[in-house]
Amino acid sequence: MNFNQLKYIVTIADELNISKAAQKLYVSQPSLSQCVQNIERELGTKIFDRSSTPLKITYAGEVYINWARGILNSTDEINKQIADISGQKNIKLVIGISPYRSTCILPPVIKQFKKLYPECFLVVEEHPTTVLHSMMDEGKIDILIDTPHHNTIDYTSIPLIKENILIEVPESWGIKGDEITLSDLADKPFIMVSSEQLLGRISRDLCLKNGFEPKISLECHTVETAHSFVIQGLGAAFVPELFIKYFDKKETNYYKIKDFQPVREFCVIYDNRKYLPLAAKDFIKILDNFLHGR
Repeated sequence: MNFNQLKYIVTIADELNISKAAQKLYVSQPSLSQCVQNIERELGTKIFDRSSTPLKITYAGEVYINWARGILNSTDEINKQIADISGQKNIKLVIGISPYRSTCILPPVIKQFKKLYPECFLVVEEHPTTVLHSMMDEGKIDILIDTPHHNTIDYTSIPLIKENILIEVPESWGIKGDEITLSDLADKPFIMVSSEQLLGRISRDLCLKNGFEPKISLECHTVETAHSFVIQGLGAAFVPELFIKYFDKKETNYYKIKDFQPVREFCVIYDNRKYLPLAAKDFIKILDNFLHGR
């Protein structure tokens, strides 16, 4: 048994589909199926129940896959430590971040980082917070850029900056001033990001705390999409301050929410049970300097 075989099994477990796993691994489906059969024969039991779609992981499979993940994560961790000791800079670094933050802040940060680590292979995983946290729990992400992690024992959250949540409305609504009473929009259409995302949950809660249930005319999954709908005059949307600061804004107005200014802390999170590479530490420094204009 080798590391490739462990990687194959873990990828199948992630995809729960041998065909999709084969595409992701750039191997043929028959060879991947043969690999599974060989391991199952060696173990004397089934890892996957292939009679169902999607695949189901057996109890023995869960035990084996958890062990395989641990082996792969440990191997990755020792490789990073050795790379730092020997001065190598061609390591792989996986960054988890929400799509709007990625669009707003990562390009200039990565440009600066690449000057220090031109050979570093960067992977940017852009997903909602719930997905990113699951990926971090599975050891698939080195550092996560998000709000503070609720698990303060296993994860370290390094504060970077605080951001407000503002309300964006179409220019055609003709609202004046720099702040708005949220209840004044009770009869207006709202564009909300999915409640699977933290911003979506905060937005809905803000409306309820201001005495009304929002009339959601459109739901989407990214702040960029919500912003594009507001430009077309289709409704109001809640938008994080960082998005407003770094994203190109046209044909809309942004307002503070009167008598209620929700603030979110913006952090870099890492698993303190694992080794944090020097490249990751330097990336965090560059990100912090960028957000504070240094």
